[in-house]
Amino acid sequence: MAYTEPYAADWDALPNVAMPFMNTVHGDELALVSRLLADLENAAEPAAIDAQIAAWVEHTRAHFAREERLMHEYDFFATPCHQGEHETALLQLLGVQQQWLHERDTAMLQDYIQHWREWLQQHISTMDFVTAQFLSQLNVQVEL
Repeated sequence: MAYTEPYAADWDALPNVAMPFMNTVHGDELALVSRLLADLENAAEPAAIDAQIAAWVEHTRAHFAREERLMHEYDFFATPCHQGEHETALLQLLGVQQQWLHERDTAMLQDYIQHWREWLQQHISTMDFVTAQFLSQLNVQVEL
């Protein structure tokens, strides 16, 4: 399956939430993954793909840790549920990273990215939406 420009443009349809920093982080993550997809499509060297996945993992860790810190700091009522989704998603990403490093399976990685994109849209629409509404009512300010 080729990931062409219309597919990339579809990524802009992610929902926005009430906390601007969260929208920025989601946009940054999409940019990382879009570069990874471009590298896959262009048959980049495995080392380049390795670096893109490593950057994605580090971004995801920071993304989730920031949200979780805020949820704990402000006693967000749905922290366990939201944090649980983060833990599951990060474990899946780490598993895919390891699978890529051992198998170099481009189709597997592209399929995972499609699944991840669908998960991200759902996660933003539910968990992040409610979390952002909660934090915005407390006038929480976050600088990236």
